[in-house]
Amino acid sequence: MTTASVLPWIAPMLLATTVGLSAATPAASGPYGVRWKLLVDDAADYARPCERTDAAAGLAPADFDRVFPWSQMRLCALRRRPGGGYERLYSDAPRFALDGSAGHVMVEIPRHWSRRSIEDGFEVRRISAEPRPGFSVDPAFVEDGRELERIYVGAYEGVIGADGALSSCSGVYPTADRTRDAFRESARANGVDFGIMDLRTLLMLQNLFLIEHAERDSQKALGMGWGKMLQPARTHRCVRPQKSTNRVITRPPPGRSQAAIRTGLFEGCAVLISSYADQRTVLVGNRTLVAIRHDDPEPGLTSFVIDGEPIDTTEDMCLGGAAQKTGWADQLQGHSGATPGQGEEPYRDYRCAVRYRWMENLWGNLWCFIDGLNYADGRAYVGMAMRDYASGVTTGSYRLTSIEPLPQDDNGNVGGDREIHYMRNLGFDPEAPWLALPQDFTYPGEAVRAGVSETLRHGNFGDYYYFSRTATCSVHGGGFDHYWRCGLFTLRAWCKESTRWYLYGSRLICKELDGAMPPAAP
Repeated sequence: MTTASVLPWIAPMLLATTVGLSAATPAASGPYGVRWKLLVDDAADYARPCERTDAAAGLAPADFDRVFPWSQMRLCALRRRPGGGYERLYSDAPRFALDGSAGHVMVEIPRHWSRRSIEDGFEVRRISAEPRPGFSVDPAFVEDGRELERIYVGAYEGVIGADGALSSCSGVYPTADRTRDAFRESARANGVDFGIMDLRTLLMLQNLFLIEHAERDSQKALGMGWGKMLQPARTHRCVRPQKSTNRVITRPPPGRSQAAIRTGLFEGCAVLISSYADQRTVLVGNRTLVAIRHDDPEPGLTSFVIDGEPIDTTEDMCLGGAAQKTGWADQLQGHSGATPGQGEEPYRDYRCAVRYRWMENLWGNLWCFIDGLNYADGRAYVGMAMRDYASGVTTGSYRLTSIEPLPQDDNGNVGGDREIHYMRNLGFDPEAPWLALPQDFTYPGEAVRAGVSETLRHGNFGDYYYFSRTATCSVHGGGFDHYWRCGLFTLRAWCKESTRWYLYGSRLICKELDGAMPPAAP
């Protein structure tokens, strides 16, 4: 495998700007910024809050509804016309629909300028509606050196339809248990402008969130998300096989109360059935739990009733949680927030859909594969051309970054004395300052430290750190069993191209590459 050298590879591509804004764009103002102290002393610095800077000083999140680009982030249905180009139906249009009948349900995000810097021991983020000295067009809007006026991010996690194409719509079970290559191929089945969530788009969303909310902990800012559903791996095992049935009959462990059984799942949640022998194999998916019947069909047994076509149950079957259907957040009145918690205490707060600027479940429910970021021998290579995204590539439009993440492959124990490796600081590459990859973690070199988990999950980013030198790709956000570790900044670089799991999914993006503008002359 050939590797690239670290070069000043991004700045020339991004510094070219297009002067002037479209007639529909609000008057330029700002810049708007946020900063926070870099962690030097984990104990002293970890809980320090963010500070709003520049024109953002004194603002609250709601004020950003009147600030570009947040004010122009719009929910829409996107459909490709047979003759080329796209039809866009915004949410106030009569034919707009969330169910996909009017097109992919996406969030339109307009081009803007950004700057990330390290100043006097602080990380500083800024966004501007117009070109400014030291700012560049956010890299999410640059493809092959050309600028895009807008890009689109799926409002929901992706689902692969009967035609093999990935889509974004409400009211469906999101597709999981595919490889990154398979998700990418399904996205491209819509056309060359489509892909799955890439690193540049993710970092842009993180930037928007940070400045709007002046908060690094996304769960604290908006909600916990789907983070505490029962893992299906060797949990509620079938003990009485039946033919053509909609119930799985199980025997709870001795002493487990009926109330305790209901803390793992709730009636109305999505479930799946996995193999007891091979825990990652899904035997039955895309089902909803209709009822939990205690002492059924006899005392000491519990029946879980599911919807859909009857199945033949076997003793190899284990029933548990799954990724919830898309669209739970449709009930929210605003663009951001969390739905009411579901199920029984003590986990209700971790059983909700979260939404940021119309995008549901950017954390929780499913880990989503990230494209445009490959790893080889513990080094990160970033892709700068969506059409060229491919696995195992470290040359061409992929470039090596000088950020070297510290290895950390211990999953810890949730809430225990081994849950100590949370994200610390984000890496900074002077040649690509926008590239904010997780770089290090708390308490390196230690395996155990009593009593720190509670503090770590409620300060700084509050997201866990994962990086393996054998990884070739990563997933983002946290899955339905990830509890308080879910978040907008958690990136699990433990995956290989063959990795697939019922906890891993994807999100559709669209960049109208043929409509890109050539950069203005310097």
